[in-house]
Amino acid sequence: MNRIMYGALALALAVPAVAQEAVRERGRARSEALAEYLGLSEEQQASWRSLREQHRQEMQPLMEEGRELRRRLRETLDSAPADPAAVGTATLAVEAHRKKVRAAREGFDQSLQSLLSAEQKEKLEAFKAARKVGRGGHGCRRPRGGRGSGFGTPAPIGG
Repeated sequence: MNRIMYGALALALAVPAVAQEAVRERGRARSEALAEYLGLSEEQQASWRSLREQHRQEMQPLMEEGRELRRRLRETLDSAPADPAAVGTATLAVEAHRKKVRAAREGFDQSLQSLLSAEQKEKLEAFKAARKVGRGGHGCRRPRGGRGSGFGTPAPIGG
């Protein structure tokens, strides 16, 4: 019985690490495919890798901060009775954080683009446009729960 419990515990601890590595590997594969599509030189690829690593390190504390802010908002909403002023303050903090993350990502994007030739920039813009279409057009998300057409339109009434 103890061996089963220890085995289950080991598995429970290993699964998140394996999943995280799979996400990293998928990101590396995408980056390599994009580098090939853009025709990046070895020097450009090295610079991109360096910028990505720097960005990852900068974003790590921001992501942790965002998780904490969203946790606080959930706690504030779940308190009985929820204090409207506290909910408003927590919501504004989450929104301010989103803007900070967006600015960091835009700065990162500009840094990456500064390494590209005019032709590579055009290819990158075409790639981004294709990704938006694949995601439902103009960055729209599918509604939670998987309803809707997936093209930024709501689900049919009664459906």
